[in-house]
Amino acid sequence: MLIDDESLGVEIVEHMLAMEPDIAFLSTHDGRSAFETAETFNPTIVLVDLRMPLIDGFEIISRFRACPNLHHLPIVMLSSEDDPALKAKGFGLGANDYLVKWPDRRELVARIRYHSLAYLAMRERDAAFAALEKSQADLLVRTEELEQSRTALLQAQKMEALGNLTGGIAHDFNNVLQIINGSLTLLKLQIRDNEQAQKRIEVALGGVNRGAKLASQLLSFARRQALQPRVTSIGKLMDDVLQLLRHGIGLTTPIDIDLAPDLWNVLVDPSKFENVLFNLAINARDAMQNGGRICILARNTHFSHADLPAGDYVMISVEDSGSGMPEEVVQRAFDPFFTTKPNGQGSGLGLSMAYGFVKQSKGHIEIDSTVGVGTKVNIYLPRAQAAHAGTARDKPLHDVSGNETILVVDDEVEVCKTTSELLRSLGYQVLESSDGESALEAVKKNPSIDLIFTDVVMPGKLRSVDFVAAAKAMRQDLPVLFTSGYVQPDILSEWKNQSHIRLLSKPYNVQELASKIRHLLDHKQSQP
Repeated sequence: MLIDDESLGVEIVEHMLAMEPDIAFLSTHDGRSAFETAETFNPTIVLVDLRMPLIDGFEIISRFRACPNLHHLPIVMLSSEDDPALKAKGFGLGANDYLVKWPDRRELVARIRYHSLAYLAMRERDAAFAALEKSQADLLVRTEELEQSRTALLQAQKMEALGNLTGGIAHDFNNVLQIINGSLTLLKLQIRDNEQAQKRIEVALGGVNRGAKLASQLLSFARRQALQPRVTSIGKLMDDVLQLLRHGIGLTTPIDIDLAPDLWNVLVDPSKFENVLFNLAINARDAMQNGGRICILARNTHFSHADLPAGDYVMISVEDSGSGMPEEVVQRAFDPFFTTKPNGQGSGLGLSMAYGFVKQSKGHIEIDSTVGVGTKVNIYLPRAQAAHAGTARDKPLHDVSGNETILVVDDEVEVCKTTSELLRSLGYQVLESSDGESALEAVKKNPSIDLIFTDVVMPGKLRSVDFVAAAKAMRQDLPVLFTSGYVQPDILSEWKNQSHIRLLSKPYNVQELASKIRHLLDHKQSQP
């Protein structure tokens, strides 16, 4: 690029360079527009005449050196004078070379190539350094992402291991509670006239109920609780939850409800989800020792996470303006039995239960907390495509006795015995089996069996679900009541919509057992 106010000088340089196919030439007569022209043309060298009327070459050099985009561009001074003072002034302003008008064509071309190649090499070097810095920055970001993924994986593995452990404990614990519960119920029936003994039995049964609640929380965290999901409207559910919360956390803690008007339906167990929201609200209230507000918000959103497929979700947030949690506490908040509350003021299972329920419902839960600002717990539940259609629950029955024949199948001998005795006390005929093989033989030999009551998890070659499938193949109308201390996810999925198959969680009391059995038997009799 040449900056010269004389047309003759422009013609001379253009003529000298016309025979060089690798050199593109551009000139301008006005030094004031040289900067815009240079930024558009992007030259590799600038030739500038020192003597111009409106703005001289020295001013142009100064402006080029002050411009960030043109700062390193090679500048060659042109002058008709071979004056050391002019050279010194130009070099002091940042010029790279000096030529007296007019040099030999070969010299001009050589100097243009020399400075241009040096400038291009510098640009390549700078581009390489920039690329290196960017790659280092990208590597750092990727390393941080991998570390976060590794931490998340370790956390997920830890939670899975804890879930398996607590699920197994809860399963055995529920079987023990069932033996105690059944034995106490039978004892209560046998000593009806002893009022003092009746009171002591009631106290013991209360202890069984407390143990059952603890086991239920463990199963919730372990993602082994028996859920009964159905298409649920979050808006309608919140109306019920708000009434529960206002009574449960007290009228002194304000609760703001902010629900989008067009919330999608979700597929959840409504009663269990109500319990999750209640526990989160209790935690929020406890975090605000000096008062504050709880806000429950629900929105439709498109969400993606490493553990979930991208898609439509309903986000439900429970937010408080309390003390907040440091990062190390947030990392452990979902661990079972971890709590920051004083001894005796919390078991540390509230958030664990929420975590297990949400994961079992194929959703995601996360905590966003800042010390001194507050905490927000976000729950993401997948959108249900079906329209809202809640199913009616079984109505309680007054008369739960009967004279039908029931096959009781359980590998826990004491559970089987106490359950059978409870059913006999209600008038039922009872057959007992301890495994799937003997139970299937009993079905084959006794066409009088009206209902199967079987544990879900049993040892032996024939699993409980396989035994039931074989029994149903022989007698399609045979009702089945499953029971378990815990249920593997989706183990009963093939029968989830069948009205003649139900599930009863351990530990159960005699009223729950008899009511479920009576409903199944009455439903069978009502069918054509």
